[in-house]
Amino acid sequence: MSDEEKRWPFDGFYLKLVEAQREYEQEQHIDPASLTEEERQQKLQEILDCIKASRKKKKEADEQLDPIVPEEEPETAGATPQPAKQYITDLVGEDYKNWHGIVVLDAGTNSGKTYFILKTLLPWAYEHRKRILILCNREALRNQIERDVNRLGSIEVSYEDYDPALGGIVNKPAIDNKYEHTIRVETYQWLETFLQRNEDAAKTYLRSFDYIVSDEYHYMVTDASFNDHVDASYEAIKELWTTKTCIFMSATARPFFDYWELRKMIPKGQHYRLPMDYRFVSRVKFFYRDDDELDIIRRVQPGEKILVFVNTIAKLRKLRDTLKAEGIEDVACLCSKYRQEAEEFDKLDDVLVGNVLQHQVTLTTTTLYNGVDMKDRALKYIVSELWNPLVNAQILGRKRPLDEGDTCAVYLLHYPKERLEGELKKIEKYQLEPVKAYRKWFDDRKAWKAYLHQPETVEILKKSHTVVLDPREGEYCWRKRATLQALVERVFLLQMLEQGYQTELLKKIDESLLAKVERLEPPLLEYLDDHLNEERYYQDWQKIFFELGHIYNKADGHAEKSLPSHTFARQWLQHYGYDLGSKQKRFEAGQKKMVWWVTKLEN
Repeated sequence: MSDEEKRWPFDGFYLKLVEAQREYEQEQHIDPASLTEEERQQKLQEILDCIKASRKKKKEADEQLDPIVPEEEPETAGATPQPAKQYITDLVGEDYKNWHGIVVLDAGTNSGKTYFILKTLLPWAYEHRKRILILCNREALRNQIERDVNRLGSIEVSYEDYDPALGGIVNKPAIDNKYEHTIRVETYQWLETFLQRNEDAAKTYLRSFDYIVSDEYHYMVTDASFNDHVDASYEAIKELWTTKTCIFMSATARPFFDYWELRKMIPKGQHYRLPMDYRFVSRVKFFYRDDDELDIIRRVQPGEKILVFVNTIAKLRKLRDTLKAEGIEDVACLCSKYRQEAEEFDKLDDVLVGNVLQHQVTLTTTTLYNGVDMKDRALKYIVSELWNPLVNAQILGRKRPLDEGDTCAVYLLHYPKERLEGELKKIEKYQLEPVKAYRKWFDDRKAWKAYLHQPETVEILKKSHTVVLDPREGEYCWRKRATLQALVERVFLLQMLEQGYQTELLKKIDESLLAKVERLEPPLLEYLDDHLNEERYYQDWQKIFFELGHIYNKADGHAEKSLPSHTFARQWLQHYGYDLGSKQKRFEAGQKKMVWWVTKLEN
């Protein structure tokens, strides 16, 4: 039977929904006789109406993005291949034909996870009349995958229509998508909204699929701190583990994958691993202050681009304003479109077009750290102020190298012991303590009320992501995925405090990065090499140290910075292999002045 012919209306989509509804009734011990035919049809119509409205909204907000799955094979797609590259398709082979239950594709970016789903599993599912649901963590990624589906499933068809010019019925050509009823691409957030509005209908919809593909599954941990509904999609997918084939894909969802392995929940042979490929990282350097970060940006040459991830909206503004005050105009700023502050910053479509950055300097919050790929040879520097290794692994994954020569330098903010301890205390106080109290007292209404009336409780719960007030129920609820996120971050911080921040951060991302660490050299050192032994009035040298080396008066602390003393400047220079001389010198007019000069220490 040809592609153009249809076995059932909508390829059996309605039939499968009816079967799924019957299965749901049986599993929930619902007596079919208790439902009238009208009620059954109403439930199915609710599902279809919800889907229709959602897809209409998405098409109206469609984004033009480059395909994840190229026209060519990945080894030849618009780039010189990197040697000995292995892809998920190579690992899986023919296994997918016998999958059932949990399947894990534990692999880094650019390893062909989505390529395998769309180029291998999808055609097989189409031929065997099976259906696939792909869930994504970001709308941009959903649009990108759906565009690929439409292209890969494109076929020429014809239909009969009356032609008034010819006065008869003629065949007219058209383009159809043969995969239209084999695959759906949605977001986790869409599923969560569906579950909130009609849980029964949403679960019925899920059961109409043979494969549930959870892409970027680290979403269940990384987004739990700001999304109150992550638990809903997690639990709904979990219910399908034993009856459907559930494929989980991520480079940084190891907390889940390791736990499933430990509990022997993954069927034998259905856990596929490929290490992250960081050959494109040319070097890794740690910076310590805002001034270091500014120096890194200032060093970007014409034709090069830099991507900077900041911690807060306040820092985004400050960095933007400082750079523009210095005359660096080609700066873009991006934050989540759902934030109130989004109006004052750039839009994603203005920042990234066709996977290419549109500005020399791009400053962004974590909104850009996953779900978006950058195939941009000019992107030579990535800077991150974030401490979490899972987040940083995703940040580095934004760069998709085009060939071996497409490299990038990485700069990471160093977190001192005091700051790590502060992060740890915040997690314990605002995330884990409320959970402990909830589990201990919530079922005892009197004890829970007493906890809520403690002086600190209100402030703690304002900052808590683990125990939050459900506005629909008017009750506090325990968010388990946010708790998992807090527990994972607590372990990371404890290990960093014990083993050292820089080493532990890079080990958690990928141990290969440890060999690429280099010391960040201040721009002052290059200047000094060109001006050794030059005697200058001491205040001239002070200004140079202040501006190029950010050497300040040690006594300033957090106050406004002032010029450094000879003693402190000399200590700083000696750390880098230089020394600072000083003497009184008589000038032609007869007056004496203090002069300084810089020499290089012998090895």
